[in-house]
Amino acid sequence: MTLPILNEVVFDVLSEVYPAYSKIHNQVFVWVKDLPIEDKIRHLRQVHLNSLIKIRGVITKRTGVFAELMKYFLKCAFCFDITGPFLSNKIAEIKGKK
Repeated sequence: MTLPILNEVVFDVLSEVYPAYSKIHNQVFVWVKDLPIEDKIRHLRQVHLNSLIKIRGVITKRTGVFAELMKYFLKCAFCFDITGPFLSNKIAEIKGKK
């Protein structure tokens, strides 16, 4: 969602600096090139969320997102009562198949 906003802002600034530009073109496209930091696809982590990053790699296979949560407990915020353990749906499905 960042690039469409950048496109609009650049067009607004460009229209202020060059008022006749809007008569020639009605939009501008921002192209980001040569970001200084480059990571491999395998090294993407949560710290990369909401960041503009450069990656290099080839996608050869894709799968669904796997849940890392296997077992969890719930704690009441008012009385601090703990209930559980509960198994995540993915683990419950796997155990049901065996």
